[in-house]
Amino acid sequence: MQSLNYQIEIETNAENLWAILTELESYQKWAAAFSPQSQFKGEWREGADMTFFDPALGGTRAVIDTVEEGKLLSYHHVAIFTPDHIQDINSDVARKWIGSSESFEIVSLESSVLLKVKINTHQEFTAMFNNGWERALPMIKLLCEQD
Repeated sequence: MQSLNYQIEIETNAENLWAILTELESYQKWAAAFSPQSQFKGEWREGADMTFFDPALGGTRAVIDTVEEGKLLSYHHVAIFTPDHIQDINSDVARKWIGSSESFEIVSLESSVLLKVKINTHQEFTAMFNNGWERALPMIKLLCEQD
């Protein structure tokens, strides 16, 4: 696994950033950087299954590891699935994807917050994450600061 790190300072508070990261409507806006119709289904609670998907492209199933509202969110991937919702844990791509993890740490500063994103993944997915986060972080910042 390769560790990728991204961060951005945002003029907002931890509660607003948390909402932008976890509420479906705002998630769909910034996650479009990865896939045009990105969405999720599930509950942000430790041990819960969460499905991240694009109806036209398929998606991934993850298990939530940590939820500290306004501070830390982490999960690891356990399967991928097709647009027809057929789960895959055996293909070459699935075996490389399973075990990948993502974490979002929110650090409160004096008048802003620092969002730190850490991804552990197979090197095959590095370009996808680099390209996606290059576009997603500015969108998260915009969504947080537009109020």
